[in-house]
Amino acid sequence: LEKKQANKTYLQKMFKLPKEKDIPVLGMVTRITEQKGFNLLMEIADDLLEQDIQLIIAGTGEKKYENFFKKLAKKYPKKVAAHLEFSTKKAVEIYAGSDMFLMPSRFEPCGLGQLISMRYGSVPIVHAVGGLVDTVTDYNPKTEKGNGFVFKKYDSKDFLISTVRAIETYKHENAWKKLVQIGMKQSHSWEIPAEKYEELFHKAIKTKNEK
Repeated sequence: LEKKQANKTYLQKMFKLPKEKDIPVLGMVTRITEQKGFNLLMEIADDLLEQDIQLIIAGTGEKKYENFFKKLAKKYPKKVAAHLEFSTKKAVEIYAGSDMFLMPSRFEPCGLGQLISMRYGSVPIVHAVGGLVDTVTDYNPKTEKGNGFVFKKYDSKDFLISTVRAIETYKHENAWKKLVQIGMKQSHSWEIPAEKYEELFHKAIKTKNEK
């Protein structure tokens, strides 16, 4: 976590955005298609960019969405940057340098972006669907439980509200740091299940030998 700020500064430099450490960077790494919730993002873009934020998108897909983000980057050159082609390097840079990760997908059977983002210390903002709602729980500031921000209705206003909630939480440094650490500590790899399978295998052998 101590390298997060350096990654963020590097990301801002790479995308030619102001190197502002206190402004939250919202990232997206995705196929740019309707399924990924781009209609919602288009509807709230101007309202969202009234907030003190930076938005960085990497991916490729439908031209109407690509053209929209090209125009958005020209309209908000100090707030929006888009890399509209596939790049594993750029994807990793966005995961590592962003503060929040947007996944407003209309449907998402599994989803890997939210899992990767949490490991990199980027808090996911997701639609409550499929694998996203299976792995991201809505943050409650009173209990300090949850690992991200979740909106239930597939609706642009709900998406905006959840994103603004995240931006407001970011302003509280201690609370935000705890939230980031909750996500980073979670494991969705095979490391833990593999140990359990191995333990079960040895128990099965032992039971068989005892018979």
